[in-house]
This record gives sequence, structure tokens and C-alpha cells, in this order.
Amino acid sequence: MYTSPELAAATNKLVENARRNNVILGLFLFGTSRVGEFLEKGFTFISIGNDLHHILTQAGAYVGDMEKIAAEKGKSWKRRETALF
Repeated sequence: MYTSPELAAATNKLVENARRNNVILGLFLFGTSRVGEFLEKGFTFISIGNDLHHILTQAGAYVGDMEKIAAEKGKSWKRRETALF
């Protein structure tokens, strides 16, 4: 879906109209994997997530760190199953 010809055509039309009308191009992404692609297209406002995205990804990273540190110390620490992780 994110790389469909229809979406590419719509994005190109958006870029052309924004340049013609001197409008700032911006979008919301989740992560940084496509930042370079949109910088090359002329986007200058790029959000790389929202509050919930950042909370979940950072919390997940912290939980992973806890598991790793516990294992290095020979301790048993396991995450509980939740809807979030």
C-alpha cells in the first residue's frame, strides 16, 4: 500500500502543487526508514511518530534492556503478557 503507483502519483501531485503554491510539505511517519525518501521529494516537516508510538517503542526497548540485564546478572526477570508488548 505504501509504495503503490496510485500513492506515488498522489504524492507527486501534492509535491508539484505545494511547490507551485509555496506551501510547506509535511507528513507523519512512524520511524525513520523513509525519511531520506521524503527529504529528497522536498518535504521539510517530517514527524517521526506520535506520543503513543514513542511510548510503546521506548517502553518495549526498556523491557528488552531489563531482560538482557537480568540475564547478564544470572537473574530471572520475564515480562508479563500485556496487550502492549
